[in-house]
Amino acid sequence: MSGHASTAGQGSRHDSPVASQAGTSHGGTADPSSHQGGKDNKPKYELTDAQLIGRRVDLPAEAFHKAGQEQTRFTARPGYNEKGKPIKVQLNLFPVSSWSDSEIYQYDINVSPNIHDSRGLVTKVWNTTTVLEALRAKGGKWLCDGHKLAWSSEKIDRNETRIVVDLDTLEEKEAQSPEVYKKVVDRNSVYYLTIRQTKTIRLSYLKAYLQGKIPWDAHVLECMNFFDHCMRQYPSQKLLCIKRNFYDRDRPKAKLGFDLVINQGIYSTVRLSEAINRGGTGLAINVDRCNTAFWPFDSLDQLALRMVNCHKYDWSHADINKLVTYLRPEERVHPKTGEQAWTMSEAFLCLRRMTKLKFVVNHRGKMGETKVYTLKRLIFEQKYGRDGAHSKAVTFEKKMPDGTTKTTTVHDHYLERWGFRLLYPYLPIIETTRGGLYPMELCNTLPDQRYLFKLNPEQTKDMIKKAVCKPPQRLKDIMEGVRELDWPKDPYLNAFGIKISPQMAVTQARLLQNPEVSFGNQKINPGTSGRWDLRGKTFLEPNAYELKSWSFICLGQACKQNELENFARQFSGAYRNHGAKITKAPYMRMMSYSEGNYSDLVKIAVQETTRYCKEYPQIIFFLLENKNILSYERIKKTMDCTFNIVSQCLQGGHASKCNAQYISNLAMKVNSKLGGVTCRVPVRENRAPAFWSRPTLIIGLDVSHGGAIGQNPSMAALTMSLDKDATRYAAACETNGYRVEVVRATTMHMMLPKLVRHWKSINGCAPRHVYFIRDGVSEGQFQDVLDIELGEIRRIFRENDCHPQFTVIIATKRHHVRFFPKSGDRTTADHNGNPLPGTLVERDVTHPQHFDFYLCSHVAIQGTARPVHYQVILDEAGIKPDDLQKMIYQQCYQYCRSTTPVSLHPAVYYSHLASNRARCHENIDPDHLILAYGKPGFPYGKMPEEIYPDHEEQSAIAPYLIPMAARGVSKDAIRFMNTTMWYV
Repeated sequence: MSGHASTAGQGSRHDSPVASQAGTSHGGTADPSSHQGGKDNKPKYELTDAQLIGRRVDLPAEAFHKAGQEQTRFTARPGYNEKGKPIKVQLNLFPVSSWSDSEIYQYDINVSPNIHDSRGLVTKVWNTTTVLEALRAKGGKWLCDGHKLAWSSEKIDRNETRIVVDLDTLEEKEAQSPEVYKKVVDRNSVYYLTIRQTKTIRLSYLKAYLQGKIPWDAHVLECMNFFDHCMRQYPSQKLLCIKRNFYDRDRPKAKLGFDLVINQGIYSTVRLSEAINRGGTGLAINVDRCNTAFWPFDSLDQLALRMVNCHKYDWSHADINKLVTYLRPEERVHPKTGEQAWTMSEAFLCLRRMTKLKFVVNHRGKMGETKVYTLKRLIFEQKYGRDGAHSKAVTFEKKMPDGTTKTTTVHDHYLERWGFRLLYPYLPIIETTRGGLYPMELCNTLPDQRYLFKLNPEQTKDMIKKAVCKPPQRLKDIMEGVRELDWPKDPYLNAFGIKISPQMAVTQARLLQNPEVSFGNQKINPGTSGRWDLRGKTFLEPNAYELKSWSFICLGQACKQNELENFARQFSGAYRNHGAKITKAPYMRMMSYSEGNYSDLVKIAVQETTRYCKEYPQIIFFLLENKNILSYERIKKTMDCTFNIVSQCLQGGHASKCNAQYISNLAMKVNSKLGGVTCRVPVRENRAPAFWSRPTLIIGLDVSHGGAIGQNPSMAALTMSLDKDATRYAAACETNGYRVEVVRATTMHMMLPKLVRHWKSINGCAPRHVYFIRDGVSEGQFQDVLDIELGEIRRIFRENDCHPQFTVIIATKRHHVRFFPKSGDRTTADHNGNPLPGTLVERDVTHPQHFDFYLCSHVAIQGTARPVHYQVILDEAGIKPDDLQKMIYQQCYQYCRSTTPVSLHPAVYYSHLASNRARCHENIDPDHLILAYGKPGFPYGKMPEEIYPDHEEQSAIAPYLIPMAARGVSKDAIRFMNTTMWYV
């Protein structure tokens, strides 16, 4: 905490500056560019019980069945793998060994008056001495969800009781009669708690569901909800609970970048378990370590300074006075309309992440004030002009002792009322959610507030460095977490007869046989190491067309002329050695930024390459000075959408070093972009594909979103295998509204039809089987994947005279299941203690009846390997588990730009890459972007209504992407660009 913050603050709400309700103070209404935008009054989308409980518990897909929706019976498990080598591995699951069959009584609770439906008030009333003593007198053990529900092992008389609580005087008493209740409730700060029994929970329903005897219904959901609250009630009394995570408030926090801190916690949740099929209870507790970014405990002015310091390198040494300069509004003139306006500076936009921060205000006149405020916005309005809304400019109506009012500034208020001058009077003023006005230097953040925004690259790098740990350390942390949860001494678990084993589950797993990998001139067997190199190997298929029109362009001071020439020469030689067809040396050019912006530089590069090679370019390499995302995106956007030419960006430092391994890795990417194939799993006899005997294709689909607070539209990316071995994938991308996960019909029809027609034209037949592998959807959206996404895919195939069978698979990495092989066992673990590639788990952690499995297909470079959870929700072809698991695992060896198997099936992996690359194709007016943010490409504070004025809600139609089909480019060039792997 800064020194001046410790002697600063704010008094009671009666003598603090407050925004005028009549609009005569700082401006009355919020600026449209603020976070509020007039949308606070809209009714929020109400979640179902399953969606609410699913935030804390891993529920099966059928739990999210929507009213009026025809429920699908998801594919049942057809059997288990029988071909892999049997092995045993530990799972970070702790079985629930038993529970009592006694009835549990569920109660509705209501606190009145509670106008704002405050959870905090309910918790406060519930935990008062009077309430706890009254419940103790009624017998049994009670637990409460802190809002609407309570549970007890005992039934209360007459199924209802009322308890009156006086929070001010603590003269609380149970309301024995209406007369006593009326007498007490008329007093201020008096509340009454009504407890009414509504349901009886029988855990036998849950057991019957796990055994497959009954379908999922509301009774089973009630059982899971009770289990969840019972398990977390005791830990939440001593630890900070955020959804599924628990944090020790006193644990030392590490710094995350310059402006955040990181706290390591315990992840804990209830999971359904396949162990019910072998005599277990069918429930287990998944425990893992977790790391979360939090805001630091500091004054807001110092926090703001550090946020700006770490935002960009040029600001890293700025002091508080320089911060004032950076936060001042900037004047912009619209190039088309000539409209002049003051806009938020880049630094000001950066600070909008502080919205919703909770803080206290202390100064020498009111030390120790505990009232908590919520930051609504940093005030920004046009009328304050160049200097912005600082303490000497923002005014409010102040009530005087004689009952009159006068207009005064925030600065003068503190001088007159408390007798001190603000140290930094020209910093922006804070407005709270209740209209209070406060200087930043007087506000101190509350501790343990989670940071909700996407981390920037430096913070992400720092987070990975601090969070990553090898399996032995992770195992140690998990067991430490189990001891901290302290299940044997948990009074709530003991009261309801729930016993949890403190020992990890040991499961019967399988180690799948790794495949051979075939290159153009040889086959290799990576064995269990999961690694190979490219020395002496030629690509399975070289570039589709002879490379004769290409160039290397060095921008700015990325490297020297001789380094550029040497790198181009070394790359050409290495690419030829890997089998490339190159008939002409590349054009090389050093290009200065003084020649124009990035679009101009790309245009010059295309023109000069065409002139030198006497043919339209096939690929252009751009050497850049650093990893500036803006320059990368501008180059890609112009190359992809204006000229329809594949490109390769690289840092000049790599050209200077000219490392042979780097060049070979680069050659893999370039070869794929030019229509080649790196490698494949060998074909069967008679050149039949390794995985299937009839025409088959694979579709991968992913939808990525902007940050948690609005920002960019959702991006759908679809990839489709083109050849019989599924080594080459074309990709199509399109916007999909705002934070909309399920792909809309219009979006699907813009991506898929052309690819289906292209597949038929190059394969000479229609596909008979389609694997649809979907990434990123939760169990609550499985039904939508089948009803909406698969429904449109079927329609598109029918319209193109194709009638294939479908196998739909959901691939998920967002889970906390980890494998821990026996320490030192080299037959099941690598030198770091991670499972070997091909480790398959189908028991104990999987659903009792559904067709799902966990597969670790890769070698973890650092930390603990995370397996992928594959869930087959539809299988019209009746694929055997052995064949499906073999296909998924072995195709991970065919990823085009890696010399190791990847963790996720390539179809989905490629869709990730395409989704990220397609961000470059967003159709945003750069002039509008500058007016909205102050700087183009600004990563924070992007509100959809600022970029896209027609955007009114999250589901709005986002502007379509710019197509990769420019005028003046030949149809063959456009077709090649859209069907090659341009995104890798």
